[in-house]
Amino acid sequence: MSTDRVDKAWQRKGLKDYSTEAILGTLGHYGIQVNEADFRQLAESVYPSGIAEKWLPTWKGTGQFAPFPFAAAGELWRRWLDGRLAPYEFSEALAQLMGSLGQLLQGQKQAPVAPAFERINEVRKRVPVNDKGEPEVNFMQEALRVFDERAARAFDDLAEMLAKAGHSEYADTFADLEEFLLPDRRGVSKPIIRAAKGERDAALEDLQKVATDSARTPLSRVLAVDALLHLGANDKVAAVGRPLLEEGERIQDWHLALDIVARLEHAYKQLGDRTALAALAQDRARVEKAHDEAHPGHRRHQHSH
Repeated sequence: MSTDRVDKAWQRKGLKDYSTEAILGTLGHYGIQVNEADFRQLAESVYPSGIAEKWLPTWKGTGQFAPFPFAAAGELWRRWLDGRLAPYEFSEALAQLMGSLGQLLQGQKQAPVAPAFERINEVRKRVPVNDKGEPEVNFMQEALRVFDERAARAFDDLAEMLAKAGHSEYADTFADLEEFLLPDRRGVSKPIIRAAKGERDAALEDLQKVATDSARTPLSRVLAVDALLHLGANDKVAAVGRPLLEEGERIQDWHLALDIVARLEHAYKQLGDRTALAALAQDRARVEKAHDEAHPGHRRHQHSH
């Protein structure tokens, strides 16, 4: 076992200038024996944070060394799995892109948007995908986990804000990235951009298609309904929501049904349709009862919009 160790300055300096022996020596000193073969084997099923989490139960480092496994796993991944993208590399490229787009929206003409898009497009080519060409779920979860709620909201709004500010090319490119990263948003993000560019009718038609497409995931269809609500198309929500509610009941997807009830309620209130609201109250009672029978002992989540 190596006697080389990482010193206390590692948090400030990062690990890239320390030798692999020093990183392994430090892991060993605090209770984690690791070699390249074991690490590669772990890397077949988990990404760096997941590897660090597997190490934590036997980790004895405290103070400045408490978070060391996470940094070490990331650095060893970079050295030993040359060319295999780590989720944190994707997170960094995305954060950089969002930062530069934020600057652009604040009126900074010199914001480095083009190089940020170039970088993320390079990184995107290396994202591991499943047989449908969609990003591997575990990879994406780890890559997006570092973004807090505020950043997630900014991510959700960026494409539309860019379109409204007249940066339509960047808006399209960002919406394309969004639909790649989160496949449930395919066909949902782009119509919102179309609407922001003034192509409202075409956009609403696109969203209605997604909402009524039974081949799509329930989440995807609820997101399409949300987009219609966002665009103030309450009459369209009423039109697609009703069949979707009936379908949710038929396939006994009570969460889908409850989500749609909440959205129909919002639309009917906006439309001032008292008759529809009264009928919906009966639907809600029926669906809630079915939900509670299907999931005894689990209290209903608040399905608020």
